[in-house]
Amino acid sequence: MDLLIEKELLKFKTHVIDYASLKSILTNLGYSNVNNKIINLKQKGIIKDLKKGLYVHSSLLSKNLISKEIISNILLDNPSYISLDYALYYYGLIPETVYELTAVTAKRSRIYKTEIGVFSYKHIKKELFSVGLKIESNQIGNFVIAGIEKAVCDKIYLSKDVQLMSISSMSEFLENDLRIELEYLSNLDLSIVSEYYELSKSRKIRILLNLLKGL
Repeated sequence: MDLLIEKELLKFKTHVIDYASLKSILTNLGYSNVNNKIINLKQKGIIKDLKKGLYVHSSLLSKNLISKEIISNILLDNPSYISLDYALYYYGLIPETVYELTAVTAKRSRIYKTEIGVFSYKHIKKELFSVGLKIESNQIGNFVIAGIEKAVCDKIYLSKDVQLMSISSMSEFLENDLRIELEYLSNLDLSIVSEYYELSKSRKIRILLNLLKGL
């Protein structure tokens, strides 16, 4: 019977399934004690918890990889996009591998520690949410991520404990703290950074913009 369950789970291309959908599958297959079967599926590794009422299935019938990027977009009940350290790593701006999936939301900050990884969400004011976003794709589907400009701006804007008062301190932060080669930033779309500054009125973003103009 587990093979029949797996075939139904494979219909969910994102590998994410909620409790109501899983309950419907199991009920249609004749299971009367749905909750016990869900526990059994977890024990066998066929599904794993993401949060209460939401699971990811790791199919034994498919070699498709699970997309943490897509899960990040789905996991939070409110709209979010991938940004900060994970986005900087995704674009190859920072050398270290980033294992925590970092994202941004206009709602309150959250963090989910799951069996497949840690997903964190930082709050940003809603006026800044949609600036510089893009859609990326993988073999599973599409996900929303900050463009390079937005990811850099978000990292600087949301680093509240960092005092950046001059172009030299901004340059030092980017090169020494984040380990970003400044030459990688020389072709950024300054109109996006400028829009981010106009909406945020952040002194740090203004300094970043001035630095980028001089590259």
